[in-house]
Amino acid sequence: MRIEHASPSPLLRPHIDRYWWCTADAQPLPRLLPGTGGELWIRTAGAIEARADGDPVPRPLPDAHLVCLRRTRWTLAARAPAAFVAVRFRAGALGRFIGVGVDAVADRVVDAEELWGAAGRRLAEEVRCAAGTAAQRAVLESHLTGLLAAGRAPAPAVDAAVRLLYHRPAELPTGRLAAHLDVSPRLLQRHFPAVVGAGPKEFQRIARFQRLTRSLLLAGRTDYLPAALDAGYFDQSHVIREYRRIGGDRPSVLLGGGLSHFYYEPLDGPGQNRVRPDRR
Repeated sequence: MRIEHASPSPLLRPHIDRYWWCTADAQPLPRLLPGTGGELWIRTAGAIEARADGDPVPRPLPDAHLVCLRRTRWTLAARAPAAFVAVRFRAGALGRFIGVGVDAVADRVVDAEELWGAAGRRLAEEVRCAAGTAAQRAVLESHLTGLLAAGRAPAPAVDAAVRLLYHRPAELPTGRLAAHLDVSPRLLQRHFPAVVGAGPKEFQRIARFQRLTRSLLLAGRTDYLPAALDAGYFDQSHVIREYRRIGGDRPSVLLGGGLSHFYYEPLDGPGQNRVRPDRR
């Protein structure tokens, strides 16, 4: 595979982690694991199929679609040489762009036209017609900036809770979260799923799993236990149980090489582009 990354504009950077492009020969692609954000994928060549755990056969993905996995795992495959561009939303940011609660789209394949009507269809067409990644990025920036301006207002208490649980999943028990933020537990329980697609406790567990898995894969480490204990897991049996529940397999399998996930290093600055082959 060939992968290229670019940072969003300063206006969008608090909400979007990156734009990234993937070109792949006909082959299996990395598995998609549950996470805390969401991604918009727009296919520019070939075809991509996905099979969720438990599905009997893979199904073709729409030309432009949103994926926001919380409990589901997908196995992907490229049919003929395939290419796509993706927008990676930060944890807690997706709802600012889609006009519905994230709990309404979690673990579904949602066509861009279902989300945004004719504007979603035009977005896919304009991205495919744009000549090169810089032009495609400009199309995406324009569309997303407009959506942000027209989107839902921030929910400060819930947004603060998301940041705490994402960046410090091992430090703050969810039972103390409301008191820490000086809000009612009922407010968080009621509004949290619409912002992130899961309740506070489940989001905390997914965030801990995601951050640990990403750090170990990027470091090429399979000796997961010391890092897992630092991340807040109690012991090895706790790690194995959580990996089976969230990732669908033992840590040794998910971290042992081969196809795992589209995890990447942080981008360093605005507008940065990075190109590299992806060997996972």
